Amino acid sequence: MPKIVSKYVLCPKCGQQTSTEIMISGNTEDDAGLKNTVFSESIFRWKCKKCGFSSKYQHPFLYNDIANKFMVYYIPHVERVKVVDTKLEAEFSELKDIKKRVVPDINAMKEKIIVFEKGINDFALELTKLAVSEIVAKETGHTVYYGYFTDMSEEDNTISFQFFVGGDKRSYIQSARLEVYRHSLDMVKKKFPDAEKQQGFLNIGRQWAKNALDAYKGS
Repeated sequence: MPKIVSKYVLCPKCGQQTSTEIMISGNTEDDAGLKNTVFSESIFRWKCKKCGFSSKYQHPFLYNDIANKFMVYYIPHVERVKVVDTKLEAEFSELKDIKKRVVPDINAMKEKIIVFEKGINDFALELTKLAVSEIVAKETGHTVYYGYFTDMSEEDNTISFQFFVGGDKRSYIQSARLEVYRHSLDMVKKKFPDAEKQQGFLNIGRQWAKNALDAYKGS
């Protein structure tokens, strides 16, 4: 069952503080429409009961998909490399081989859901994304701020990403051959075989990829 709590939210328009119900966790087994709710971002929409002002209210949310064996914990702007929630660890201690991730933004949460549903190794994906982002930076001559996985095709032998580059953070689509991902996957298996065994929700993103690549080069 979804976990819902009451929170007092201060309206930025009228200044009225009102109580509102916030969904802080959900399970796809109990709610078949949970993924659509997350991707539409409707669980983060808030409306003032006083004046009717509507806006996005970003709050921590735990997405739980037992069938595909993963959990994604969205904590706005989180920077820690991992988050250990003792209560959650105890609650799901009987579940083995569950991938647990913590992400800093909603788009990263959506990306993790897609990636894990497709059975893609996100450690290798982040290394691949970093390598492709460097290509994009050279081709465009601009800083690459962030990027997200969009597609993987065995038939076309490609993996694709959407990056946001330059001061205006314009969208830039870039693909690479699957060999880049396979090479990254081989690196993860050889150099970081126990990465998934760590306790807690891991923050596997761009910074992890940079640190991992530095460790690989220095070994």
